[in-house]
Amino acid sequence: MKKVFAVIFTFLALFSIVVCSAPALAAPLITVGFVQTNTNESDWRTANTKSMQTALTKEAGFDLKIVFGEGSHEKQVADAQALIQEEVDYLVIAGIQSSGWESVARSAKDAGIPLIMVDRKLDLAEDMYTAMVCSDFEAEGKKATDWLKAQNKGEYNIVHIQGDAGSSAQLGRSKALKDAAAANGWKIVHQQAMKGWDEGLATAEVTNVIDAGTKFNVIFSENDNMARGAETAMDNAGITYGKNGSVIVIAFDANKWALQLVVDGKFNLDVECNPLHGPRIVKLINDIEAGKPVDKNAYVDEEIFDSATITQAIVDARPY
Repeated sequence: MKKVFAVIFTFLALFSIVVCSAPALAAPLITVGFVQTNTNESDWRTANTKSMQTALTKEAGFDLKIVFGEGSHEKQVADAQALIQEEVDYLVIAGIQSSGWESVARSAKDAGIPLIMVDRKLDLAEDMYTAMVCSDFEAEGKKATDWLKAQNKGEYNIVHIQGDAGSSAQLGRSKALKDAAAANGWKIVHQQAMKGWDEGLATAEVTNVIDAGTKFNVIFSENDNMARGAETAMDNAGITYGKNGSVIVIAFDANKWALQLVVDGKFNLDVECNPLHGPRIVKLINDIEAGKPVDKNAYVDEEIFDSATITQAIVDARPY
């Protein structure tokens, strides 16, 4: 009998060791389909993609699937539908265009997949998406026009370099300038959208403006890269600009390298558009998973950087 008890005790002890030493079953990864605009559209977009990749890692509990529209709204829509067919757990969209997302939203809703807008707001009814984490582009534009009005330069002749036509970033910033121009009697002497927010295209466009003899004293560029492209055109033509020049340069995004240009007096103003959405999306999804209430529409806090007040310390502390 003692031998029987001894055998049973030994078996139980071994069983206990095996059970206690067995690894706990890992929670399944949350699959997130992210419909991004372009791979290398701008320095801002590169930082935005990196933020998503850094935050939504397997270690954090996510399986991130990124698809790039490469300048095509139609490709983005097709890619989004493919992710829905793959039955991702969440669908996150940064749309090249604001409109034309109804079919995707319906498909996601029918499949029970939460749809989250990031960076750019889409033209969707509130019952067709779960949440939005975006920049307020019209507010960004108004910050720029309020600053421009405060400069009291008298007559303003503005070259307006727009981003991708139909994107919420372009629509919001352009509306703010249009409204301010109408209210203050400013002249928009040239206006052109740049496919892909492209620096080289901006250089060519401003070169054409200069060659045509168009007189201007403001460059209102809807991103940093295009503003630098405009500067190249003015450099080639011997036109001075910036803090001590004849042309005011206003840019958007506030990349670190661009803020250095503000410090150096090349850009007069840069309006922040924060690309670091990755941690925000992680928190949002984790809150939804935990059954916590989330804001339907959340806008990112952003600021402006003026060549008259910016410091080197601000630039040095910039994370992107």
